[in-house]
Amino acid sequence: MKKKEIGEFLYRFYRKRTSSFLAHVYKASITGDSRDIHRARLDVKRIFALYGLFEMLDPAIFKHRGGYKLFRPLYRQAGKIREIQVNYILLANPLPHTFECSSFTLWLKEEEHNAASKFLLMVKKFKEAELTDTDKMIEKICHCSSIFKLRSKTMAYIIDKAEQVKDLQLNQPDEDDIHKIRKTLKAMATISTLVYSVKSGKWLDQVITSLNKTEMMIGDWHDRVVLKKSIERFLAENRNVPEPELHSLNLLKQTLTDYNLNLVQHFMPEVKAVVETVLTI
Repeated sequence: MKKKEIGEFLYRFYRKRTSSFLAHVYKASITGDSRDIHRARLDVKRIFALYGLFEMLDPAIFKHRGGYKLFRPLYRQAGKIREIQVNYILLANPLPHTFECSSFTLWLKEEEHNAASKFLLMVKKFKEAELTDTDKMIEKICHCSSIFKLRSKTMAYIIDKAEQVKDLQLNQPDEDDIHKIRKTLKAMATISTLVYSVKSGKWLDQVITSLNKTEMMIGDWHDRVVLKKSIERFLAENRNVPEPELHSLNLLKQTLTDYNLNLVQHFMPEVKAVVETVLTI
């Protein structure tokens, strides 16, 4: 694609995402359905990926207004709802035992209801006029000369992120470090995939292939970390849990811990390989 075509493609791609977000978020405000809230959150994830691309082209684009600040409260609140939904999925297929968790499930449903109510209040406060202002800034970026440097800027971005992951791996990474690694790999994969759709290339193809499998493995680890923390918070807030359920939840916590230790042993070598792939291509 030529410069003008690339710019127009990116801008139309971005507007499609924001239009989808507005449709889902306003539908959610009517239905209150967690699935609609999750769809709106997925739209925001894609918008954030695009913001990362636009910042790559112009680091100062969101310095004074617009950008992430507009969506972040909604995104974080929707994330809390999504975490509860993932907890339900994991509880429906516990490994390797069957667990008693009826009180915990009721607590999760109440948490989901409260989180959804807060999300709907945030929707009412969403400033669509600020989104329109941001659209105008992004349209200018999409049609500027720096679009020609898209591939070289992408390579620099990916290499910088790979160096960040390498630094996090120097010592024995804890949960916070692994979470940072996951977010960094996700950002690398998202930007790489997006730019590849505009300007394909062998280098990006190799990077995307290396990233996808590893990022999914860390995603599985993160889901179980979230469930473990939810159980810990439930037990801290509820001191009169029946003994059979208390035993089950403590057993489940240990099962999740053991499973995640095994996952870490499998995916950390993969993370190292991804970093080496990026830094040696």
